[in-house]
Amino acid sequence: MTPGKSSDICIQFLYFSIKDLRIVNESDDASVVLVVCVCASTGDDGVCKISSNCPVVEQQAKRGIDPTLCGFYQLVTPIVCCPSDNFGSKPDPLTFPEDLPGTTIESNNNIRISEKKCEEYSKAVTETVIVLPLVTHTEPIRINVERCDYNSVPLIVGGEPASLGEFPFMAALGFNSEDQKWRCGATLISDRYVLTAAHCTFTRDAGSPKIIRLGDLDLTSNHDGSEHKDYDVAKVIVHPDYKYPHKYNDIALIQTTERIIFTKFIRPACLYTKEEILLSSGVATGWGRTDFAGENSDKLRKVTLNIYERDKCAKTYQQNKDLPLGITSNMLCAGELRGRQRYMSGGPLLITKVGNQCKFYVIGITSFGKSCGQQNTPAVYTKVSEYVDWIEQNIW
Repeated sequence: MTPGKSSDICIQFLYFSIKDLRIVNESDDASVVLVVCVCASTGDDGVCKISSNCPVVEQQAKRGIDPTLCGFYQLVTPIVCCPSDNFGSKPDPLTFPEDLPGTTIESNNNIRISEKKCEEYSKAVTETVIVLPLVTHTEPIRINVERCDYNSVPLIVGGEPASLGEFPFMAALGFNSEDQKWRCGATLISDRYVLTAAHCTFTRDAGSPKIIRLGDLDLTSNHDGSEHKDYDVAKVIVHPDYKYPHKYNDIALIQTTERIIFTKFIRPACLYTKEEILLSSGVATGWGRTDFAGENSDKLRKVTLNIYERDKCAKTYQQNKDLPLGITSNMLCAGELRGRQRYMSGGPLLITKVGNQCKFYVIGITSFGKSCGQQNTPAVYTKVSEYVDWIEQNIW
């Protein structure tokens, strides 16, 4: 079954899974669609809503009255027919939980530039389908449906090789060094910039990065199926509050000399802009050691990491000369319960959008950790949401 056909079936099920539905639009915004239904238990008109947004249905359920289902959002969250006392007073449109990245409906005036760019860059994993209603309606409805060649990012304990094209935003930073050319990772976030750690922007023996490699899978092979491209570095922007050897504000931007051409192997990731991260785990990707004191892996790898509370992380990383304030709110901690992965500094810690495993949000930048990925100790990441203002000011 093709991705497009699968999406059509899903959307029809979402909007038209019960008999008595009709579509209305009482808003000046053509994108706001109200899905009107008839509640089987009472015969009253209602509006399809996420179940948690309809207290009446929750109260009825406690009394043993089954709700009338409109369908499911993301095939998991129930959408129910919510009774309306006075439909003429404009019922609320169908909205989705704010804790799901990328699903909040906001006025265009309130959307920050990084969020607009996220939607723009995500068009490669979104398609518009025409839904033919299963009930009488004057016109078909066009709906944007997200599609992805990867069904899910499973729990990856111990790490495993990434698939071709799975992480199209991954970048490797190249230095003029014979023994270790590729020393740091980075994340593509626009058509001119990658995001990395500040400590990756200069080395004593090899200077600053000269090349940004994008779209690669195996750094030492030209036969891995990828279509990588190298871009020369034009400018390095280190956060003004980064003061080596301190670990704070370990974030930097690197600009390419030419505009980056997006392909199926090269596409930016989104910046995570919310203060709170509600998920308990993320995915780290990069080229790095596969076991304790092992050799660097030239093939891109991925691993699932648990996100730790700051207090727990602070017990591992106590105050010292390089960390005089201890672990601060500008940092994230993540690690495995078992296993000893260590990836290149500068690479991303990621979460995906619920329902679309190809839409990645960068929540952290690999900053530092215990030597060689010591077992049962989390690594520390620069928290991206704390620096979105600075990033936007410099690249857009």
